[in-house]
Amino acid sequence: MGREQFLADVFVDLADASSYGKAFETTGYLQRFATRCVQLLDVSAAAVLFAPPGEGLQPVAASEPDPAFADLLAIAALEGPAREGYRTTSPVVSVDLLTTASRWPAFTEQALAAGYRFASAVPLTHRRQADGCLLLLRTGSAPVPEPDVRLGQALAHVVAVSLCYREALITYRRVNDQLRTALQTRIAIEQAKGFLAHRMGVSVDEAFEVMRGHARRRGRRLREVAREVVEQALIPDT
Repeated sequence: MGREQFLADVFVDLADASSYGKAFETTGYLQRFATRCVQLLDVSAAAVLFAPPGEGLQPVAASEPDPAFADLLAIAALEGPAREGYRTTSPVVSVDLLTTASRWPAFTEQALAAGYRFASAVPLTHRRQADGCLLLLRTGSAPVPEPDVRLGQALAHVVAVSLCYREALITYRRVNDQLRTALQTRIAIEQAKGFLAHRMGVSVDEAFEVMRGHARRRGRRLREVAREVVEQALIPDT
């Protein structure tokens, strides 16, 4: 498979997070994203740091399973290019870590000790809001090529938009289910009111009060009593 075809397949895969249905798992999706970045870009390692709603930036996926790399990412959430890219919602392009000791002392020391010389970071943004950041690291004597940083930014944007729309879809489905349940409950109550009003020779408002009083005295939900009235011809006590 050529690089162009592989790139197209990666974009399609990352763009449609909603296609995974209930089997979708955010951490696994971001792990795949980090792995694809190492496969596609001229980098030695990649990691995704994410900030769930109401929480701070934290590492969630990495291309390297090494515990030392996990330690580096824990620092990266507090200082360094990923933290800066997340805070400013702007890319941090090809930083030479030999020049950043005063800027990011802890991150620089840990990254150099792990063998990384250059770092870049691109935010995961949607509608000018950052949800996280993609950290790209490179060993050797040359920085991450600028075209690769731009490609990483494009991938990061696709991931951010895909996650955002998946969350919107989940919210829509949840609200839709709640509305459908409320409608079904309302229909059952109206049917039960009509049934009781006819059987007891009272108004529908009086029938509703009978059902509600029955439910309260027995600590039951009104919709359960209404269902029994309709399905089992229950006549509540008055």
